[in-house]
Amino acid sequence: MESRKVGRFSGEQFVAKPAEFLPPEPTESEPHKPSRRIVWLAWGLALATIGSTFFAAVGAWSPQSLLAESVLYQSMLPVRQAVLANWTHGLQFSFGLMLILVAHELGHYVMTLKYGVPSTPPLFIPFPLYSPFGTMGAVIMMQSGSADRKQIFDIGLAGPLAGLVVAIPIIAFGIMHPNPIAFAPEGAMRMGQPLIIQWMAAIITPENASQYRMIANNQATPLLMAGWVGLLVTGINMMPLGQLDGGHVTFGLLGERSIIVARAAFLAALSFMIYNQAMVFALMMVLVLIMGLRHPPSSDDSKSLGPARQILGWCSLVIPLLCVPANPITIVS
Repeated sequence: MESRKVGRFSGEQFVAKPAEFLPPEPTESEPHKPSRRIVWLAWGLALATIGSTFFAAVGAWSPQSLLAESVLYQSMLPVRQAVLANWTHGLQFSFGLMLILVAHELGHYVMTLKYGVPSTPPLFIPFPLYSPFGTMGAVIMMQSGSADRKQIFDIGLAGPLAGLVVAIPIIAFGIMHPNPIAFAPEGAMRMGQPLIIQWMAAIITPENASQYRMIANNQATPLLMAGWVGLLVTGINMMPLGQLDGGHVTFGLLGERSIIVARAAFLAALSFMIYNQAMVFALMMVLVLIMGLRHPPSSDDSKSLGPARQILGWCSLVIPLLCVPANPITIVS
């Protein structure tokens, strides 16, 4: 019986499996398909993220205050009141944010399909109850060493660009049709606005542009908040660190020398976080350290990007400055 040299190690013995019992190897005409278990996991995480983002908006992006009121009064009445008053706002925020995240991750995923790089479908990350946004974004996981340097660049940059294409009109609609949250729990949170939102407000509503520098959670428009979170996720992902999208871009631009940029960017981000006491970024910094600042090698590091990709790549590195506000969240006591 013919066998392929694939299998597993048992002690020091390599155990081969008959070819007819193995899944077919992916080809150009039949690309790699994720397992059914991964597909079901992706759908489950997506539904959980829809629920957690919905609850975040129902709680006026301060669900912890809503839960604290319920514990204080030993009653679910505050939660019930918030759901009845804000359910339409919750749907708008969840729908708008999920559109942005789906566009972002599909940008990555479509490029992995184009290049035949094995990867998972988009995996959303719900963050219920105590997160002001209800999510930590989404990821796809690629097989290491299966893409060359140019392909990694394209896959990394496609996501942020696709997310921005969807986020911009959502933000514009939110500015043109302000619809503040109907019911907010006690306590207040103010959110600094990134440069993109400030510039768009100056164009769309110049007479009210000053109001879009800092917005309180009980004055926020659901779709504007969806765009705000989408920009924040995009800006953080485009930091040139490790295996973040920006890390893929700088690796495409510089190869192994991208570690120099990564170390400088990490120190700058850490200094920014400490100076502004922006502890909202602490978990992301820990995750980046766990993943490592150095980008792993590609299947072919010698691949050249060409002038067009070089220009686009260097220009894209300003995205964090445009999308991440200087003072993202301020708690008002």
